[in-house]
Amino acid sequence: MDIQETEIINETSMARKEMKKAGLFFFLLLLLEIPLSFLVAILQSIVPEDSRMLLSILFTQGYLLICGILFLILTRKKLKADMWVKKYKLSSFFLSLLVLLTAAPMANWLNVFSQLFAKNSVGMAIFEISNKVPMWLGILIIGFLPGFIEELLYRGIIFQAFRRRSVLTGILVSALSFGLMHMNFNQILYAIYLGIVFAFMVEATGSIASTMILHMLFNGANTCYMYILPKLYEFLGKYSSMYADVNLEDMLNQEVTTNQVLLSLAGLTPLAFGGVVLTVLLIRQIAKLNNRDISLKYMRGEERITKIVKPVTVCLVLGWIICLGSAILALFG
Repeated sequence: MDIQETEIINETSMARKEMKKAGLFFFLLLLLEIPLSFLVAILQSIVPEDSRMLLSILFTQGYLLICGILFLILTRKKLKADMWVKKYKLSSFFLSLLVLLTAAPMANWLNVFSQLFAKNSVGMAIFEISNKVPMWLGILIIGFLPGFIEELLYRGIIFQAFRRRSVLTGILVSALSFGLMHMNFNQILYAIYLGIVFAFMVEATGSIASTMILHMLFNGANTCYMYILPKLYEFLGKYSSMYADVNLEDMLNQEVTTNQVLLSLAGLTPLAFGGVVLTVLLIRQIAKLNNRDISLKYMRGEERITKIVKPVTVCLVLGWIICLGSAILALFG
């Protein structure tokens, strides 16, 4: 056996091991969430109603963070070498802010599109929290905390493991896992899209810190919007009764008609698809600044490995099935 054959065996063996570990982690993460949901329900019945949503978010995010830390400890992962938690160029940071702006229209388009068959419950959930906790705490627990934790799990643990087969495998698997993890069809579509964008950003910068910041800003901006919206209507209501009489809670709970969704999609389509083109160009420029290769040939990986190693694992697929089952139940529940 020559040196090249030995290298292939070692690389394929390592890829399989890392993918199996990450797939098992994803499956257990979702499986253990079932008893956690019962625990949260019990605790919510004890605490005052105003604190129930806050309790649910803190428990869920705390659970994800603890699981992520335990995985890193048990597998002896190093944050800088294995998870790519490291600095990146300042020029890339400013360009990444533009990526957030150009990617947002398509995320919005997918959010609206999903409302053809699923209710937009996220806005109402954030609105409820904004009425119960101060703005700084809302931004922290809805924007910054999930942005950090979810990136560590999905662009860190899962992306880095499946990237061993090929970069493209890592991007698609981490994006699908991230999207399906939300377990409701309203969020799944745009979360998969953003997952792809974020994974490309990690590859283009060589640092997960880039997407942690973007994810925090994306969630934080949406949270700020929900805090500002009531004050905006209050201000406009001083000059027009049309705004003064608006009940935001009823407005957010109101189901949109198919015609309204289609009209919104028609208006958003040019911005959305134009934004995708700009996002691709920006990510390519960021990769160039960091001397990173994101060509299709490179991302497809080495054929000697991709032919031998399957792109998914049994545990990963089981995790996806749990997510889809929960999303279907939520859709018809």
